[in-house]
Amino acid sequence: MSAFGVLRAQIDIASVAACYTDFYPSGDALKGHCPHPDHEDKDPSFYVYPEEARFYCYGCRWHGDVTDLWAGVKGLNPGIEAAQDLAREYGIDLPKTDPEALQEAQRCRMLEDKYLEQAKEHHADLLSHPEVVAWWKKRGFDEELCERFLLRGAGVSKEATIPFWSRGRVQGIIRRKLSGEPKYLLPRKDEFSAAHRPLFIPGAVKGETFLVEGYVDALALVAFGFSAVAVGGTGISEPQMEELKQLPGPLYVLPDNDEEGEKAARGWVQDLYPKALLCPPNYEKEKKNE
Repeated sequence: MSAFGVLRAQIDIASVAACYTDFYPSGDALKGHCPHPDHEDKDPSFYVYPEEARFYCYGCRWHGDVTDLWAGVKGLNPGIEAAQDLAREYGIDLPKTDPEALQEAQRCRMLEDKYLEQAKEHHADLLSHPEVVAWWKKRGFDEELCERFLLRGAGVSKEATIPFWSRGRVQGIIRRKLSGEPKYLLPRKDEFSAAHRPLFIPGAVKGETFLVEGYVDALALVAFGFSAVAVGGTGISEPQMEELKQLPGPLYVLPDNDEEGEKAARGWVQDLYPKALLCPPNYEKEKKNE
């Protein structure tokens, strides 16, 4: 785990933000005046999403995780400098890394920031795609949830787009066609910051967690308050399997309601035993609507 990952895991972002602004609950988030020194936020527009370990100001577009927050309020350079200062403040030992590893961590972070910026910019364009808005609503994602996860629409080909969330950071952009095959268009492996496709983790992973195939399924479970991760199909790669083994258990494998999905789920349970348990689907689900 990188220095940034250690800090996200060990420091509660809401507690840090509360030292610089007053909050009140707003759905699954905490809302308050933006604490960035350069933003005079008269109408509270600063949101912290504790379960996703991230913040976002809808006024000045400042965003990020606890290290980005610390950099902004302390006037530090974002990245390694802010991470090291935050670690000293909270008495956290960061993993020892050589200069080359630090440079690679910074490169990954800059790439994630670029993808998050893309997600923000295009989410604002969602309302200009009424067919996509209707598609999201049909799946239970209202305006608030679309805003929370930065869901959007794009292009004349009528695509729904989903930031590839992984522990509060955006690893890429997923495109989901409203019609035609293939349904999902994913970034190439080398376009991910880790140079492989990680697990899709749209929220915090604490205790009991559902393991599903689809990205929309994982988003829906997190919206209902559950922990969930998605593989993105029936095949788990070696890096994804290693990620799963490192997650806190237990894992409840919830397969798609078809023969291929149930077969894959049984294999996942065997590979992850005794950490994983099979949770047979108890609902009808048409593949065309997933």
